[in-house]
Amino acid sequence: MLHVALRLLALSAAVALCSARAQPIIGAIWLDQREVFDSTADEWFFAAPLLNTLHTTTRPWVIGDELLFAVGDQLDTALLYESERNLRRTGLFSRVAMHVDTVAPDTVEVTITTQDFWSTSGAVLVGSGGGAATLGAEVEEFNLAGTGSRFGVEMLYRTENQIGWQGAVALTWRRALRSEVNVSGTLFANRYRTLQQLALLEPYRTLRTPLAWSVGGVNSFGSDFYYRRGTGRYELLPFHLRRASGWISIGTTDQNEDRLFATLLLSVENVRRIAPEFRQAGDNSARALLSLGSLRQRFRRISGLDGFLVEDLAVGAWGAATIGYFLPMNADGERLFYIGGEAEQSGFLADDRAYLFGRISAGSGFQRGQARYTAIESYGLGHWRLSTASLLVARFWQQTVWNWNAFRQLVLDNDIGLRSYAVNQLVGDNRFLYNVEFRALPPWRLWIFGISGVAFLDGGTVWMQGAAFSHARFHHAVGIGIRLHNLKWQEEGGILRLDIAYNLDTQRIGIVFSSNQLFSAVRSHQFQLPTIYGSTIDTE
Repeated sequence: MLHVALRLLALSAAVALCSARAQPIIGAIWLDQREVFDSTADEWFFAAPLLNTLHTTTRPWVIGDELLFAVGDQLDTALLYESERNLRRTGLFSRVAMHVDTVAPDTVEVTITTQDFWSTSGAVLVGSGGGAATLGAEVEEFNLAGTGSRFGVEMLYRTENQIGWQGAVALTWRRALRSEVNVSGTLFANRYRTLQQLALLEPYRTLRTPLAWSVGGVNSFGSDFYYRRGTGRYELLPFHLRRASGWISIGTTDQNEDRLFATLLLSVENVRRIAPEFRQAGDNSARALLSLGSLRQRFRRISGLDGFLVEDLAVGAWGAATIGYFLPMNADGERLFYIGGEAEQSGFLADDRAYLFGRISAGSGFQRGQARYTAIESYGLGHWRLSTASLLVARFWQQTVWNWNAFRQLVLDNDIGLRSYAVNQLVGDNRFLYNVEFRALPPWRLWIFGISGVAFLDGGTVWMQGAAFSHARFHHAVGIGIRLHNLKWQEEGGILRLDIAYNLDTQRIGIVFSSNQLFSAVRSHQFQLPTIYGSTIDTE
């Protein structure tokens, strides 16, 4: 009997050893880096060699820093897929692919193919819609010297509120000194407002990053705009805000892409405003917010929804519960407790032809047993693929508050999503907006450009606290549009959008010209910081 037991034990050990050796070893990692214009592809043209020379190809170590595997490791396809997603998420590459070659029964080699985006933009900025126009220029480099860092300078002339000229300088030093820390700074100024901002950030870079944190400060001064409802006129509200904040978060490292987070956010600020009636929620208070969150992600590669480039979409769910405490810093501050929560979920249905995303958040403060700053917000999004080259997309967005004992201002206009409506005239405490678009994205290309078309319906309303939603007046616009997609530029800035919208109130046609999609057909789930729900205010 003992002899049989020993043989079974030896057999089990052999099976375990064989299982451990079942995954081959990575014997080599090769980088196949392609320039912006590839001589083996249809995009090649007579000036391509010059443009490739003017562009600095991404440094190999930038790619290496995103890899979660190394030579000598056992092959883990999950780590390969995540590394590929991480490389796409940098926004540096128009194409990322990984290929595994078996070179021996127990050895493989991994080839990583990347093709750079064109990373330098020197552009004339032209925009119009809702009675406001912009004209200016920018120079931006989002792959500075091939390191993945960003630097941009912008000069813009804006007719909105007679703002006139404004300028901005922004720098993000990605992985400073080959560390996990990003350093970012921003300077912005126009005739009404100046902003100075500096931050250090160590983000959740991978599914196995156990800790993230950030510290930073903001100094902002000038004047906000207070809009008189229905008139388009405004008053100036002088202010000076100084804020220091920081947060730290601990996350689990679940191999199944399901994670839990505990996050603490601390901030302290000093604000001077023109009058007490324009005090905003949280002014002159130190706050501590603690949240417990849960994130579930299943990644999908998608294209042909907002544009033609391949994207990684996180499908799943996110939820968090937040508790907090406000401590007054001076006589203008408030002491109150805060509780809030948020939940969102998404998924594909009907053999991946349909997609739905939903989000709801709510929160309230409490002071001496009385509710303060109670807010609820919901967002819904969905699309239905009618064919491989067309889809129907719709979204709604609702924001409502009660007991909001502070200045609040939400605008519904061309910039928010009601195309052809004059900027800054429809104003209220609460807002509801919806958009429906039929999008056609034909597969043919015009050199490095793709072209898509759209037909749309926009609708929405704003109303004040205490008023009935059923009595609010809705406003609508319908129209058609065309988009030009630059396939050698990042999706977020590589679109020129021209919409012709018919305002059903004024029965007039408006032209909207912009450099982005109005809204995306999908939304990814990701880690989010604790916040005071409903505290957003439109000041421009």
